[in-house]
Amino acid sequence: MGLRVAIYSGTIPSTTFIENLIEGLSAKGFEIYLFGKIARKVNYTKNVKIHSTPDSDILLLFFVLKEFITLLSKSPKLFKLSIQKIWNRRKKFKQFFKEAGVILPIINNQPQILHIQWAKVINKYPELFELLNCKFVLSLRGAHINYSPIADDRLAESYKKYFPMIDGFHAVSEAIAKEGMKYGADDSKIKVIYSSVKEELFKSNIKLYKTDQTLEIVSIGRFHWKKGYNYALDAMKQLNNENINFTYTIIAQDEISEEILFMVKEYNLEKKVTILSGLSYDDLINKLGKSNILLLPSVEEGIANVVLEAMAAGVFIITTNCGGMNEVIKDNYNGYIVAVRDPEMIVNKIKQFISLSSESQKSILENSKLTIKNKFNRERQIDSFSGLYSSLLH
Repeated sequence: MGLRVAIYSGTIPSTTFIENLIEGLSAKGFEIYLFGKIARKVNYTKNVKIHSTPDSDILLLFFVLKEFITLLSKSPKLFKLSIQKIWNRRKKFKQFFKEAGVILPIINNQPQILHIQWAKVINKYPELFELLNCKFVLSLRGAHINYSPIADDRLAESYKKYFPMIDGFHAVSEAIAKEGMKYGADDSKIKVIYSSVKEELFKSNIKLYKTDQTLEIVSIGRFHWKKGYNYALDAMKQLNNENINFTYTIIAQDEISEEILFMVKEYNLEKKVTILSGLSYDDLINKLGKSNILLLPSVEEGIANVVLEAMAAGVFIITTNCGGMNEVIKDNYNGYIVAVRDPEMIVNKIKQFISLSSESQKSILENSKLTIKNKFNRERQIDSFSGLYSSLLH
């Protein structure tokens, strides 16, 4: 039997990069525990055990009572302590049962490693540090580290309080590791492990752009200020004014912001800009593969997983120099990198791409695929996590 590792993100299934981790670890023989609420049905291998919390208030009541009875039979002392700790922070019955529904299944199925995927979780469920006898790993990712604690002083203080209790940190980039250290993450406990992509993406052929075609540009990511879509639309306005033949598609799962809708109309880009939402992963990858350029206009990122997927699929990358993106993209080698909040530079790079010869396009795209194969491959990622977990237990 492999190590018992709990992967906690709160939702089952989680984001693509976390699902890739679950798949890779289970294939390597780890016994994986998943806790949280089920968003949709998903088939995992026999090594993955799901302990889900129900949504319904009535079902939650019976679920929590069952979990408390289980805990009482295992350890009356821990049962008493759990009630005490959970109640002391909530003091309202509905909130008590809601939070107990998350915490109790983890206590009753104690793993050897609890790998928390989102930093804000430790502020929400600090009782876990007192109620679990295991090693704690925390992933340092994107928004939770880059700007949330800057905007929320209480969150920053909670990080400074609880980060010293973490046994090991996983950082998605060197840049975000440095941000984590600002809140008390011990440098000696941080391991930078890059995300990986699905192997089937490498089967996609390189698509070369020809000047007699419509240039197809796509951006993928939620509607949030940090994604920088306003700067991308400023660039699209200029391209349109210069009569460049292009289309720009934004793909996101959530509600479109009024700012974006206003800008599209104000800039007379209704015929140039398309906004898509609610695409399945397969449809999203299909759309990505038909595009000439993936544009990442973000203000903040860890390392954008969609860039890694696009590179593996043979799509040209133009990204801002935010977060850890310069750990992936080297300008003119495997894509283009531009300054943050600089629409003019985006325009210049798009025009530079249009002028590339087929040979130059192919060279950059081949370098792009090679970067992912060498630096962001599944085997390297899973071996790194395996080494991190093992080092904490020995």
